[in-house]
Amino acid sequence: MQTSKKCALWGIAAIALLAIAASGKAWAAQSSGDASRPATQGSNSSRPELNLEIEIPNVEDDALHAKVPGANDPWPEVNLNVVVLSKQGAPQTVDVSGFQLFEDKAERPLHFRGSADSPVSLGLLIDSSHSMEKRGPAISALVTTIVKALPAGSEAMAVLFDEEAYLDLPFTPASEIDYAFLDRVNAHGGTALNDAVVVAEKYFATHARYARRAMILLSDGGDNASKSDLGDILPSLQWPGAPTFYSFHIPDSQASGADARFGRIAMEILAKEGGGVAFTPKEKDFASAAARLADMIRSQYVLHFTAADPARDGKAHKLEVRLPIKDVQIHALPVYYAPAN
Repeated sequence: MQTSKKCALWGIAAIALLAIAASGKAWAAQSSGDASRPATQGSNSSRPELNLEIEIPNVEDDALHAKVPGANDPWPEVNLNVVVLSKQGAPQTVDVSGFQLFEDKAERPLHFRGSADSPVSLGLLIDSSHSMEKRGPAISALVTTIVKALPAGSEAMAVLFDEEAYLDLPFTPASEIDYAFLDRVNAHGGTALNDAVVVAEKYFATHARYARRAMILLSDGGDNASKSDLGDILPSLQWPGAPTFYSFHIPDSQASGADARFGRIAMEILAKEGGGVAFTPKEKDFASAAARLADMIRSQYVLHFTAADPARDGKAHKLEVRLPIKDVQIHALPVYYAPAN
């Protein structure tokens, strides 16, 4: 997990991101006509829109960050998804008895849920805005590869977003998915990525069935239509039982160098704060990167513990996971927020 030095370095990266954003509002320059661009025929008429008015975080209301857990809220029981990788990024098999979990610097007793062949609840958050023009086939191939590699009995859901977010695939058994929903990656309109992350996490929290959980964002990382900023939404990834958040950067071939850097860094921050891994492959390496991502999801561990403080007060609790072995990367949430009444 993070040391204080790593946190300082990550803070520098966040400052760099804000500096890039300030230098001309890079992603706001994405074709001013996009927001009024007509939808592709049949794209929106029967699609269930996710309500973007639902609890968009506000930096002035810290408790709001903790309101993601939904109907299946098990508080104060917490499931923490963990990925263990080699220094080269390959999933590692470890002895689960070696895991140690520290909550606010105090070690907590652990239980373990989910073996290597246990089902996974997978969320897909897919950019279908104008910047994804001509990326539909690549996105379809990525999604198909990842979903078909899930363990038996797994389930998946998908939210597609442009300036609005649509639930195009409710949670469905992976073996029964009709991939026709990917035809709705129509590449039109602006991009409300931040808002889409919040509502996708909200739906996931309410409906996911399994302890092993992952969410994948496929996008170029640009945002020109959200009501919330990147810094505001990060705690929406950090609720008890949250999925490991992976980002898969799909560059916009039309973007400038500054725009591309902004999007890439934004997605790296989302993955870091969501306890996951950021993928930034070249297009020729998309297939191999998707296979690696699928391997990581299949290898996730679930550490189960009881929160030391059962209060529903929306407070943040720092997390650290340790293993008695060297030369591994441990990816898990750096912090979680207790539910708020």
